[in-house]
Amino acid sequence: MRYLINIILISQILSAQEVFPRYWNSLSTFVTVGIPIADDESLIGGRIQVKVSFNGGESFSDLGERSVIEKGEIDDIKAVTIPANVFENMSGFQEGAKAEFIAQVWDKAGNSRVGSVSDSILSIDQILPELVTLDITSSNALDPSKIMPGDSITFQVNANEAIKPPIININGEVYDGSVGLDKSWMLVYPADEAEDGTIDFQVNYTDLAGNPGQSITQSTNGESIIKDGTLPELSAINLSTSNLYDGSLGIEGDTVFLTFKSSEPIRDIVVFLNSIEGKVKKEESLVFTYYHVFTKSDSEGVIPISIDYTDLAGNIGETHNETMDDSEVTLDMNPPAEFQVEMVGSLQGEIKKKSNNDKAGKKQSNNKEEELGLIPIIILSVFASTILIVWISFFKIFSKAGQAGWKAFIPFFNIFVFTKIVGKPVWWLLIYLLIPVGYILSAIQIGKLFGKNLLFSIGLILVPLVFYPLIAFGKAQVIEPNK
Repeated sequence: MRYLINIILISQILSAQEVFPRYWNSLSTFVTVGIPIADDESLIGGRIQVKVSFNGGESFSDLGERSVIEKGEIDDIKAVTIPANVFENMSGFQEGAKAEFIAQVWDKAGNSRVGSVSDSILSIDQILPELVTLDITSSNALDPSKIMPGDSITFQVNANEAIKPPIININGEVYDGSVGLDKSWMLVYPADEAEDGTIDFQVNYTDLAGNPGQSITQSTNGESIIKDGTLPELSAINLSTSNLYDGSLGIEGDTVFLTFKSSEPIRDIVVFLNSIEGKVKKEESLVFTYYHVFTKSDSEGVIPISIDYTDLAGNIGETHNETMDDSEVTLDMNPPAEFQVEMVGSLQGEIKKKSNNDKAGKKQSNNKEEELGLIPIIILSVFASTILIVWISFFKIFSKAGQAGWKAFIPFFNIFVFTKIVGKPVWWLLIYLLIPVGYILSAIQIGKLFGKNLLFSIGLILVPLVFYPLIAFGKAQVIEPNK
């Protein structure tokens, strides 16, 4: 909404009358000048011309068009309105200037009179004010970024020019009780009226001319204040000891442990275990463990406990004097009553004799193990003997075929010689290297070489230990292969 400025011009003023300044600001849309019309019928149909001066009254210029005096305006004040675009385009209009007004009145016949200068001076001020600093401080002694019930927040506003008392909107509520002077104003806000959470605010202000400054929603340093009116709470309070036999009992030298969990970060924790202040052992993820080592000076019986604490804002939590799982620790430093051993003795029994059945079973087991151990030896012996006898037999076979016997002992070369003996091409060397195909073919061809039938060849394949010596050392002779 734009401001409406009314300026009333009085034809006669007293020399001692104080001039009251008014303003033309950035929101003004028009000037209204009030001219008193005398009770004179000759003024009906007359004219009025408002004039303005920006040089201290040295010269006046016509402001706007002439206005007609109506019949109903006789013996009354006629309001003449001049739009902002007309007023601001007048020669001499500028920031900081002061506008003085007069009016010239004509009756219907054309007689005129110029009134005296108005006592209402219009000051030109269209520059918006700015806040230099906005400081927000909490009265909380523990943490300046938090408040709790009973605390307060101080808003300190400092502007670059004189301003009216600022209006501060805090958490949706409007507060206009700022105190101060000119450029500096202060508002104290009681924390009891705030909800838990971050304090939201908006500072609205205008200068003396009515120019509105930019609303501020953040302090100069960017920090905010959080209301914490919720009391901290503890849970999972548990007692235990380091006793090897029972965690609910303790003796001299044992350690008692008190563990609990907090609903929020806490401070100023004071824990008493058996009326002695405990020491912190562990603090992690809002879980705390305190301990105390029992000494001779500790009182026996069920030990008392107490936990006092506050949250970071200073809210005092409920004092706890017992656990939440009904756990308790009893300190017992009284040893059992004295006693004396009354009787010492020993028990005697018979020596256990081993039965014959046990001996026989053990002997039979050993025999089985020995038999199992001989089987691999026998198999290896037969295999080695077979290879040796077959190799010697080939020595004799090579000799019967007209080749030197020693050629049978040279690897690969002996296969090459064998292909010549049986009349096969050299490339059959590759076939003989294929196991077991090469082995079977070589046995069949040796049988044919010595004129043996198929049954004898099968014997060479299956029982080489017997049949190869029969050919090598028997009367069988080589039969020339058909070319």
